[in-house]
Amino acid sequence: MANRSSTPKGRAQRDRALAAAFEVFAREGERGTSLRAIARESGVSLTGLMHHFASKDELLTEVLRSTDERAALRWDALAGDADPGEFMAQAMAANVADPARARLYVHLAAAALDPGHPAHAYFRERFGRFRAAVRDHLEARQADGAVDAGLDADFTAAAFLALVEGAQLQWLNDPSVDVPQLVRRGWRALLGPVS
Repeated sequence: MANRSSTPKGRAQRDRALAAAFEVFAREGERGTSLRAIARESGVSLTGLMHHFASKDELLTEVLRSTDERAALRWDALAGDADPGEFMAQAMAANVADPARARLYVHLAAAALDPGHPAHAYFRERFGRFRAAVRDHLEARQADGAVDAGLDADFTAAAFLALVEGAQLQWLNDPSVDVPQLVRRGWRALLGPVS
């Protein structure tokens, strides 16, 4: 039997389900989000929805994964001219304008601490890709002299990830936190003076 997600109708159903899942979560929160509500919102039968996603958590994880895929395309389009601090500050500004994604992200990040949770592998991969992208950026800037050659690129990448994650969590608990500015300033502080 062919994978229904590989057919145009299957892909359309999957895309509608992802969009509906985000809308239901944004409106109802985690407790009010169910596969039945997502099926109703998307116009995909519950059986059809469950053909694509084994659980609500798997579906919500795929919502985050699809958002990351779009962000990766934006990063790649910058072709080496991207500044991770500014890129992430803009991402945080988008979250401030529409906090539902940040709430979904933090909810799943906490749940994913359980190795059996559908988001566990997603977060391990995401954090690894983030650190690798920042490390590669720093090493390229070190090679062209724009960043101090003595900077520990691996440590700085991990610290920047911690900064971004922590800044977002602070903002979700206290909306007065200027998370984009915190990310920008934190990035510059991590880089230190340019040699």
